[in-house]
Amino acid sequence: MRERIRARQDTKVTVVRRRQRRNNDEEATSGAWKVAFADFTLAMMALFMVLWIVQPLGLSSDEAPEAATPYATTPIEGGQGIFEGSSRIPEEFAELRVPVLLDELPGRLERADVQGRYDAPAELAQLADLLERVAAELDAVANVEIDVVPQGLRILIKDDDERYMFERSSAILHPHFEGLLRTLGDVLKDIENKLIISGHTDATAYPEGVAYDNWNLSADRALRARRELVHAGFSLDSVLQVTAQADIMPVRPDDPTHGANRRVELLILTASAEQLYRELFGETYTQVHYSDSSVELLPNGAPDLP
Repeated sequence: MRERIRARQDTKVTVVRRRQRRNNDEEATSGAWKVAFADFTLAMMALFMVLWIVQPLGLSSDEAPEAATPYATTPIEGGQGIFEGSSRIPEEFAELRVPVLLDELPGRLERADVQGRYDAPAELAQLADLLERVAAELDAVANVEIDVVPQGLRILIKDDDERYMFERSSAILHPHFEGLLRTLGDVLKDIENKLIISGHTDATAYPEGVAYDNWNLSADRALRARRELVHAGFSLDSVLQVTAQADIMPVRPDDPTHGANRRVELLILTASAEQLYRELFGETYTQVHYSDSSVELLPNGAPDLP
């Protein structure tokens, strides 16, 4: 019995523990893919921001934000990039919108009588009434103000609560206003009155050192408005002047950066206003002929003296 106990005590038990090892694929993919994915995402985000920052470097601020959203009463203009709501309609898609012309309006407004010259206040008021009905058909009542003034008929085209006329700091025209201008051109193309087009901005200045400023911007916008009128059939000779006003003629002088100051104005001249304009700018001014013996006044267009 003692020998059995001693034999058991002398016997050693060996315990073998087996650990399950991960294969190479599991070790390689346990967390490394997360790092790679994070790097890729960071790189794409950096590229995205660079593209949006670099694109508007040639432009600058001419109008500052006045509300929390880009669709406020005074639409912001002059920011840099999408994070400030710089664009609601990409330029490449804007051309896909076909402007509505007068013949396509639901009410088929008659324009057979919109011809000849409009000089008397009653005649101008009648024309203003027609243009207001055109604006209503185009859902543009908030974008148009029409007034009979001593010089003729003033048509003010502006932003509204939901749409701004131009992409900020540029002359890129919103399709809604493109259709509005072309329809106005279609209505007015047969009148004999001359037209002056003026562009206006607010008082927010471009950064110092930028060659382009509010004078350039207001000129480009006025020229773009002229192009749309001519495209609709308005005669080239009917546009007497295209002028840049920058921010020197605000409609809200108490708030020079207000969005209402950003506008394009069309002034339909009476015959007397046109004559005064021609006298001021040289077409009918009096010429002076000098000779050794005398000084003689000549009306413009008179034959030159020998």
